[in-house]
Amino acid sequence: MHMLYQRALAPLLLAAALAGCVVSAAPGAAPEAAAPIPTARRLPSPTRAAAAAPTAAIAPPTTPAPTLPPSSAPPTIPAADPFLAAQAAALVPERAGDLARAAAWDRYTVAVALNPDELTATGSVRVELVNRSGAPLAQLWFHLYPNHPDFGGRLDVTGARVDGAPVGSATASRDTLLRLDLPAPVAPGARAVAELSFTTRTPRGASARTFGAHNFESGVWSMANVYPILARTLPGQGWDTRPVDSRGDFVVSSTALYDVSVDAPAGWPLVSTGVSLGAEPAGEGRRRERFVSGPQREFYLAALQPGAIDQASSVVDGTRVVSYYQPGNAAAGRRALAVAEQSLRAFNARYGRYPLAELEVVQAALTQFLGMEYPGAVLIEQQLYRSNGRGLETTVAHEIAHQWWYSLVGNDPQADPWLDEGLASYSQVIYYEQLGQPDAAAAELAAFRDMYRRAREAGRDAPLASAPGALRGNYVPIIYAKGALFFHALRAQIGEPAFGRFLTSYVEAGIYRDVSGADLLAAAEAACACQLDGFYRDWVLSAAPVAIP
Repeated sequence: MHMLYQRALAPLLLAAALAGCVVSAAPGAAPEAAAPIPTARRLPSPTRAAAAAPTAAIAPPTTPAPTLPPSSAPPTIPAADPFLAAQAAALVPERAGDLARAAAWDRYTVAVALNPDELTATGSVRVELVNRSGAPLAQLWFHLYPNHPDFGGRLDVTGARVDGAPVGSATASRDTLLRLDLPAPVAPGARAVAELSFTTRTPRGASARTFGAHNFESGVWSMANVYPILARTLPGQGWDTRPVDSRGDFVVSSTALYDVSVDAPAGWPLVSTGVSLGAEPAGEGRRRERFVSGPQREFYLAALQPGAIDQASSVVDGTRVVSYYQPGNAAAGRRALAVAEQSLRAFNARYGRYPLAELEVVQAALTQFLGMEYPGAVLIEQQLYRSNGRGLETTVAHEIAHQWWYSLVGNDPQADPWLDEGLASYSQVIYYEQLGQPDAAAAELAAFRDMYRRAREAGRDAPLASAPGALRGNYVPIIYAKGALFFHALRAQIGEPAFGRFLTSYVEAGIYRDVSGADLLAAAEAACACQLDGFYRDWVLSAAPVAIP
């Protein structure tokens, strides 16, 4: 959840503790091997556009990304593709076969050097991309999220090449978008390689006024969105270059594979998406550590100040779970680990196996929101550890649910945030059900009902299919509370067996893809072999006075 949402959630926390978050999303078209999502109906997509102000051409990178050491390949992955072979380490062994879909994903190779004294990350990113838009691409667009005012940081691209040649450039939306002009269009299905050098700066102690996930505070140097990330292309619409609305989650991106080399002071532990393949000395008290992500929507990175953060870990169903916490909050840190374990078991049973080899939970200074999810890592507001109450439990459970609803099954949080936030919120109910705590599950539902009812009685109801910018003062009651109640009402409408089929088939069909409300509707109708047009219209497409379940 984002900016000031903690204040909005205070009444709900007192009742049952709704978690918060900020999300990303967006894979490309699924390969043939992926299970299809039923497409009985598709809702129209909103138009997307952004104007670019021309600037001088960016100079070519002065240094290429370093060659990273090879990794031994598991026998199921072709040794002829060392980049792909290394990615298997990020997945539990039984999900290594997911890499057979790799043709649908772009590839990022990132090399970055960290300077904690200056709070700078300097490096390069190489993006190997395929034009999946269906039309020739005359430009490439990248998001520079740290330049958004809410981040309080700065990401400067200092050099750029495409297929080895320097290119002209432009920026848009207050430097949050970068356009690279290509000397020749990239044809549909053709490949291109973009190489950018960059320097990113984060603020210090700024969580009370900016986005705490991009900030150094309380021993955690959190570097969310530290690198330029390729924008999505939309079939028939071209590049998705909408300006970012602060009310929704920032990142809208496509599933990709990441191979990241981080040069950091030797005493600073690193937290990241994916897993470490090992480290080697880099001279002058520094080390170089290599990480691979598996298929992910973005890559998260943090560095921990020496001595400021402790950790505890365990293994759940083959996934290593790590809890990072401040030394004075050891009991809450161990509790966060236990809740993460319980959440992983509950959601593995209900939604399908979590495919990643590692999942990390970090106590962090977020201040203005309660939790934030990234692929393989979640951040939890530090005050929840200090109170060590119900809010810590539900926030950890909510953010881990986002590993399915956002990380695995993606959606557009700048257009349809209810899809992931509604299911992550309803997962708080499912979490307690799976633990055999019906009273706690009922308390979660009661809190959602109270929040939504108050909004409706105040005349602030809205369709679930509302873009964040259309929800002023009622984003949380609609997207989180009404979103959760939609899924509870759907469960009652189609029955328990069909609802169980819906959850698992929705994951199987949507994994690593971007889904829409129409996809969800089609999946639910397939699960129940029934028609849900009226139900969906009343809850999602209109603000009809639905019965509150």
